[in-house]
Amino acid sequence: MKTPSAPASFNFKRPNPDGPVLVFNEHSYLMGEYIPRSGKTTWHRVVLATQREQLERWLAERYPARKTVAASN
Repeated sequence: MKTPSAPASFNFKRPNPDGPVLVFNEHSYLMGEYIPRSGKTTWHRVVLATQREQLERWLAERYPARKTVAASN
């Protein structure tokens, strides 16, 4: 199965390797954040549903959610 591509009008930045992936539109407005630890995306601005689904799928495949391992005592 082919990996979907992110819409060309969006840019992604991850300032910190352990931090969220920031989603910007073509005008550099922060549209949302993807948290790789939980696999959840928080949207700060309105994004078309079709684009949102495509972006969420792309982010989840590109930055898969990491399972945390509980510390054993």
